[in-house]
Amino acid sequence: MSIGYCPPVFVYTPPDPVEFVDLLHNLPAADLWVVQFYRSLTNNEQLVVIQGDIFRFSKASFDNAGEYRLIAFRVRNGGLDAGMWWVDSYVYDSGQVNIEFTNNLPDEGTGDPGSFSGTATVADQPAQRIVIATALDGESPRQLAQTVSSPVTGEYLLEWLGYNGQVLVTVFDDYGVDFVEGAAHGVGERIHPTGYNGYVYQVSDTGTLGPEPEWPTTEGAVVVTGSCTLTAKRFFRPVSEGPFFV
Repeated sequence: MSIGYCPPVFVYTPPDPVEFVDLLHNLPAADLWVVQFYRSLTNNEQLVVIQGDIFRFSKASFDNAGEYRLIAFRVRNGGLDAGMWWVDSYVYDSGQVNIEFTNNLPDEGTGDPGSFSGTATVADQPAQRIVIATALDGESPRQLAQTVSSPVTGEYLLEWLGYNGQVLVTVFDDYGVDFVEGAAHGVGERIHPTGYNGYVYQVSDTGTLGPEPEWPTTEGAVVVTGSCTLTAKRFFRPVSEGPFFV
């Protein structure tokens, strides 16, 4: 008696296409904008990276009927601006074409001191990162404090004056400085391409930048431009935690 083997039949079902929402925005020029969606002071839905004139986000990644506050962080010149841009009570509208952000200047604050401390890690290892505390209560969000975590321990301490309430803590990787042909750079400095590609490039051999090269998008890949040698490093997207009550 023979037994025939019938191999299983696998039917490939292609995934549903990702539907994006594309909106024009009024955010000023920057290397990058990072926009945080959150709602009800309990859910941080998604972070969106913007470069250019279009604010694009995945329609499926948030509640289309939900109401959100959007907070935008401006990344430029190797750091983050101290001001704050936001949209209150955002609800998705299929007919929407533009989105308007409101901004305010940093507020030094007065009153009793407040603080928040923690540790920044990447793959469970201490990491040096820019850390920002954003005040969520009140008429508008505002940036409370900004610091850099220790490269040895990853520890950070955020301090401010005159605020008690909900705080969102956001950790940013170093996006480096603009690529500028002819600029001289030393070992350890970071450079980003003119077009965002998810990587930054760390100088491994001091020199002067030549024309902008074809950028490799593999961790550790080496590229040479002019007399400068650079190594590709993954740019870790910002991460927000909280809100925390302080």
